[in-house]
Amino acid sequence: MRSLRELITVVIPVSPIPSHPNIDILAQTVASVRVHLPDSEIMLTFDGVRPEQEQWRKRYEAATHDSLVLADTVWHPVVPTIFDSHNHQTGMLRNILDDIRTPLLLYVEQDTPIVGPSDHEGRAIEWEILCGAILDGTSNTIRLYHEAVMPAEHQHLMHGREGRLPLLRTSQWSQRPHLSSVAYQRRMLGTHFTKTAKSFIEDRMYGVVTEAYNVDGVAGWLQHRLHIYAPDSQSWKRSLNLDGRDGGDKYDDTQQF
Repeated sequence: MRSLRELITVVIPVSPIPSHPNIDILAQTVASVRVHLPDSEIMLTFDGVRPEQEQWRKRYEAATHDSLVLADTVWHPVVPTIFDSHNHQTGMLRNILDDIRTPLLLYVEQDTPIVGPSDHEGRAIEWEILCGAILDGTSNTIRLYHEAVMPAEHQHLMHGREGRLPLLRTSQWSQRPHLSSVAYQRRMLGTHFTKTAKSFIEDRMYGVVTEAYNVDGVAGWLQHRLHIYAPDSQSWKRSLNLDGRDGGDKYDDTQQF
């Protein structure tokens, strides 16, 4: 198999959050990625400021400047993209997708660091196995889970293990860190979002994937081939949530799908 650098590009979307100009949240997330993927290219996408957050512009511009300095001196290899206007997750991902030179992408929101092998809560991640499962068509997308164990109320969204692989079939989409085929991401954006969409990806895809399974069962699940990384260990937890938004408004009523 090719090296992880040749297989995986990391996509990290960045947008204004209350803690700016402090960039500790993003720095922790990037550092966690580098523990696992020290050589993979990171595409940092800096969204434009939405009108509702205009008062944060100067703090966000300072945070962007400091992030670019670290990207050039510490975090490299990094390819930054700075958007003049608000594009949201869908617009930013669509804009950079054709520039990704690897077959897979690892999508990591700016405040969801990956739990590292040395972290007291975490374990190593079998990246080669996960890449292989996507490259051979077994999976389209593999989520890194944010809980140590599966909550009982989510069991109905789980549909059995994928043979002997450390993968659990699921119809529960999450935008928490996930490894995915670039081809699937392109199909996802083209099929389930308009060309002018400006929205959170999860807010549309959660319903799409769940409904596909509810209507057509396994045949519906096969349209998306979504898994959770579920290794044979005491904890499945492989990501954290630093809550960069700090409970603030998601501006749901302004989303365009």
